[in-house]
Amino acid sequence: MILFVLFIGLFGALRLRDFHFFVEKTHRAASALRPSAKLAHSTLRKMSPHLPSADVIFPLAVALSFAVIALWPRGEALAKDGRAPFATASSKVEGTTGAKDNSSQQPQSQRETGTRPKSGFVFSVTVMGEKLPDDIKAQIEEAQSLGKVEDGTEPTTLGQLRRRANTEAQHLNKVLRSQAYFNGRIEPVIEEAPGGSFELIYRVTLGKRTMIESFTITYADHPSDEANLPHDAKPLGLKPNRAARAQRIIDLTGDALIWLENHGHPTPKLDNRKVIVDLATNQAYVTLTIIAGPPKYFGALAVSNKGPKDQSARADPAYIQSLATFKPGDLYDRRKADETITALRQTNLFDEVTIDIVNAEGDRVTPDVKLTERAPRSVGVGASWSSDEGPGVKAFWEHRNLFGHAEKLRTELALSTLEQSVKVDFTKPRFLRPDQSLIATYDFANEETDAYDELSSRLGLGLMRQLTPVLQGSAGVSFEVYRTEDSMGVHNYRLFGLPLTLRYDGSDDLLDPTKGIRLGGAFTPYGGVANGDPTAFGRFEGTGSTYISFGTRPDITLAFRGRYGLTLAQDVPDIPGSLRFYAGGGGSIRGYGYQLVGPLDAQNDPTGGRSVVELSSEARWRVTKTIGIVAFIDAGNAYSTVTPKFSEELQMGAGLGLRYYTPIGPVRADVAMPLNRRKGIDDAVQFYFSLGQSF
Repeated sequence: MILFVLFIGLFGALRLRDFHFFVEKTHRAASALRPSAKLAHSTLRKMSPHLPSADVIFPLAVALSFAVIALWPRGEALAKDGRAPFATASSKVEGTTGAKDNSSQQPQSQRETGTRPKSGFVFSVTVMGEKLPDDIKAQIEEAQSLGKVEDGTEPTTLGQLRRRANTEAQHLNKVLRSQAYFNGRIEPVIEEAPGGSFELIYRVTLGKRTMIESFTITYADHPSDEANLPHDAKPLGLKPNRAARAQRIIDLTGDALIWLENHGHPTPKLDNRKVIVDLATNQAYVTLTIIAGPPKYFGALAVSNKGPKDQSARADPAYIQSLATFKPGDLYDRRKADETITALRQTNLFDEVTIDIVNAEGDRVTPDVKLTERAPRSVGVGASWSSDEGPGVKAFWEHRNLFGHAEKLRTELALSTLEQSVKVDFTKPRFLRPDQSLIATYDFANEETDAYDELSSRLGLGLMRQLTPVLQGSAGVSFEVYRTEDSMGVHNYRLFGLPLTLRYDGSDDLLDPTKGIRLGGAFTPYGGVANGDPTAFGRFEGTGSTYISFGTRPDITLAFRGRYGLTLAQDVPDIPGSLRFYAGGGGSIRGYGYQLVGPLDAQNDPTGGRSVVELSSEARWRVTKTIGIVAFIDAGNAYSTVTPKFSEELQMGAGLGLRYYTPIGPVRADVAMPLNRRKGIDDAVQFYFSLGQSF
């Protein structure tokens, strides 16, 4: 249609003889038009010999052209000779269409996008290929630009689309080469689609994949230890018959430089990388040329320590030196430098920690450590409330660098309707060995619960050792004094204990774990005096929890917890009230009152037991970044016997919770009800508010 209007516009400017010539030359073009257009053109051709002048024919031609335009049907299909149809001047402007899912009709891997520019020229784009892997298809679709842009730069004619598609196909072929398909190709094919639109199909032929035949490493500067350096990629983890992907070759190059940094060469550089591909055999030959530099050794650690604002630095330079994981004269190893940074950060003494490797004279390098200390003191406060325990407040004061060697002194005060306590902890790290700490504790507590009223004082001293990054053990001695008053009378205890603990923490977060496992075990043999008589018993408690997550945030976390405990004692009164086992409450079996699950006296007050078992499960759904919903069910019981009686019914509770996520952990609000409620003992519902997940 565009050619026909152009023909009419030019006609008025031509002489009559030029008009005859032009009509004849456009006869073939008009043959591709619809019957209505061909009739108009034929009429003009017959009239042309009798036209007296251009002044007469021009108004008639213009009128006739407007009539043809008005009657021309929209969405004209492609002509048989392959030329684009004319676009109507009244074409409706539409936006880019969404991707179409043709998976039910097409067995091949494909995705389709479409666009309708302002010109009315409509086309869609599809990526297809026999046995095309999803990851490669996704990369091609990511690199593709046709059919995605809505800024007016999309093709408006078939010719433009064909040219743009050929150019883009050359660019998309780079994706195949990056995935080691050097003999593969991407060919654009344009087909007519229903409704007058077009379909651009990128047909992907992968071909045979190119494998790495050899990976050679050479050293341009020939360092003195060249014989001990890697000359192929086997030490870097390359296995035979691996595809010559671009990212793999880049990663292996980086691994080669890192290997050198970990074996005495602080500043290796890539001089050249050559990749030769034999298209006939589908084999790649990779050669790296590296400037390794001479081997270097650690010198003495240089320390620059800046104190917190308006304060002098407190950390002893000798203590900082002791945290280094290398000694002067050791072969340079980047991993050792990184481990030193980690050790310094784990002290919690510094806000900033950096290490610069400075070349010194000869074959030495100087690790230059720059530190900025954080304020050594901090205070904190927290609050909780539950319908069974009432309100509670906790506060602490902490000094993290008491004598300049990261000694920590922490005091805690807890006040609630059930308990008032003071606790003091002192920790000296790196005691006698780098992975060991000396721990001294003292606490005093006054408890008034339905089970007992008790005054207690405990003094402990022990050693804690970090056995592995996730496994910790401790052993110590304790002296403990209790005065317990319960339904069985008043009891006085003076006990010595030997507490032994073992903890494994493979979870990803202290207050809001989403994956991993936690295990804990504690056993303490006690000996001493109870009501003036010799007594001895042993107390064991084991706990475990696991977390499984789904989604990217993650959105859903399934959490499971178990607790098992027993006391080897003659009878319950032989055990101080706070060392007996109880169940029920916000940190135990929700839906029941605090300590109300287990043995009860005649007034339905808990007496405590010698054994306990608990099971909990939660489904945690993180709805938004800050809001979460939890559904949970808890079960368990406490028993007066040494071991749990599994023949007895477990008390079960269930409920829902709301979580508000903060940088220091989630704020927890739970509501729960007992599933097998005991008449006259259990309330219909319980509420709990606290910081952190329930487990």
